[in-house]
Amino acid sequence: MPVQGGNAIQHEVAYEGMPADAQTYNHVSKLNNTASAIAYGRGVVSDQVDPGQSAMLPVDASTALKFVGVVVRELNRAYQEGQFFGAPSDRDMTVRTVGPIWVRPLVAVAVDDPVYLIVGDGTGTNQGKFSNVVGAAATLAVLIPNAKWTTAAAAGALAKLSLVVGG
Repeated sequence: MPVQGGNAIQHEVAYEGMPADAQTYNHVSKLNNTASAIAYGRGVVSDQVDPGQSAMLPVDASTALKFVGVVVRELNRAYQEGQFFGAPSDRDMTVRTVGPIWVRPLVAVAVDDPVYLIVGDGTGTNQGKFSNVVGAAATLAVLIPNAKWTTAAAAGALAKLSLVVGG
């Protein structure tokens, strides 16, 4: 019997944490040493427990120098129904340090805008998201050098961010 009815599937152009294309890129493996999973497409900073080996979402005291990169969505991980979809706690994760990657900015962004990593005010609502302005309180952010927006997007829509993190 043929398929009947409306089976229209609307896929977005990409998904959060998806590498944007095959330009030169670099990935590093970091341990999520925190008690919670980290959503794909979020910016992470050096972990205070083991700065060389692990990464975490930023806190209000995080600086641009502690920025490691963006958590890459890994297609090889299995998830149980209802489990948080992101880099699991106490497990390794892939972090993009160089190259373009898809994220959802907190505010509208334009091509060539600067990139700010939201460190917030300790409330935990926006940590690890990105913006093009410094913000305040829960949206307080730090400027990420050598990063820019390469596509324009509305707040919460997918946008391509290009970054080069040294060190």
